[in-house]
Parts: sequence; C-alpha cells; structure tokens
Amino acid sequence: MTRKLKVSLFSALAVLGLGTGLLAAAPVYAATTDTSSSSSSTTTTTSSSDSTSSSSAVTTQSTTTSAEFDTSPNATISLDTAPNISFGKNVTPNGKTNGSYFAVSADNPVEVSNPGLGSGWNVQLKNTPFTDAAGDTLGGAQLTLGTPEVAAANTGNPSTAPVATNSPLNGTGTTQIVLAAPTKGGLGIWDSEYSLANVNLTVPAGQVSGIYSSTLTWQLSDTPQ
Repeated sequence: MTRKLKVSLFSALAVLGLGTGLLAAAPVYAATTDTSSSSSSTTTTTSSSDSTSSSSAVTTQSTTTSAEFDTSPNATISLDTAPNISFGKNVTPNGKTNGSYFAVSADNPVEVSNPGLGSGWNVQLKNTPFTDAAGDTLGGAQLTLGTPEVAAANTGNPSTAPVATNSPLNGTGTTQIVLAAPTKGGLGIWDSEYSLANVNLTVPAGQVSGIYSSTLTWQLSDTPQ
C-alpha cells in the first residue's frame, strides 16, 4: 500500500483423643500379669502406627490445555497513518548563513498494523523537491526527519519491534527504508513517532520567497529487509 502525504513550510482438624482407665483391687501376685499386659499393649500400638506410616503413597496426573488462534486468509499488513509536517512561516534565507528550520507540527505517527502475518515488512520513503506555485524550487534543500521513537500500541507486545533509521531526503525521489520489521516480527500495531526537535529542513541562502511544499511518499512492503 502506498500513501502520499505532503510536507509544507507553513505524531487449610486436628483430633485429640483422651482415654479413661479403671483401677481395681487385686492380689499382689496378679500385679506382674497386669504389668506384662500393659507393656504388650504399648508395643502393639507402636507397631501398628509404624505400619500405617510406611504404607502411605503420593500419586500425580498430567493434563494439557490448548488454544487455537487463526488469522484470516484475507488479512493484510497495512500502513494506517503517516505524518503531515509543517515548518511554519520563516524569513527567506538570503543572508551570510544558510537557513535551518525545525518543524512546528507533525500530526500523525507512522502506524503499521499487522494482523498476524509472519512475513516481515518495511516502510520506505521518498520525497519530491520543495516547490512553490510559481514553479520555483528551494535549491539544495534537505529534509531530515530524525530517528522516530518506535512503540507497540498495546502494553507487553512480545513481538520483535521494527527498527527505525534516520534517512535524509534531498528531493531526488530516491527511496530509502525508514522502518523495518524482521520475519515473524512487527506483529500487532506499531507506532513510530517523529519528534519535532529532530525534524529539520536546511536551506542554503539564495532563495526566492514563496510557499514551498514537498510530497512525501510512504510505501509499505510486506517483506523484511
């Protein structure tokens, strides 16, 4: 998809058991039998407890969960917005020094939407010379946008972010890559915001007064670079 936009000089019971014992009168010789019986009972209880402990076991099970995500066969990567830039009104550069002007406005980020295609993509840019209504041109003018801040439109996007580059434009119509996402990267919606402090237009002294504009062509290709 190709979009043409203009830049003008005018982005968890515990149980407690208690037992009751009975004491009865008995001949002295019977005491030995009672004591032996008590001792035997104690030994049996301990043995029973040990047996129960050693027979315990732990079991586990494994399960799975799944999710399916589909992308429409008609889905495409799209270039949603790109900036219109203005440098406002300035004095014509005709003194001893060349003119250098910073943008006063840039209305949109470069926004690319990828619905889930792993092809990778890139955005290329070119511009025409700055020309006025009379056909006069800003000779030697060079436009520099700077490197934009790239961020996903949502929080926590795990996809590899696209990489932005700073490519000066001199109006020759030469196409330059300004944003590129690798294969399986740049998924989701990504915005590249240009800072006004970095968008600059340099113009050599020796120009005719006028309202000059340049057409910027932003071209999206669904291939990595």
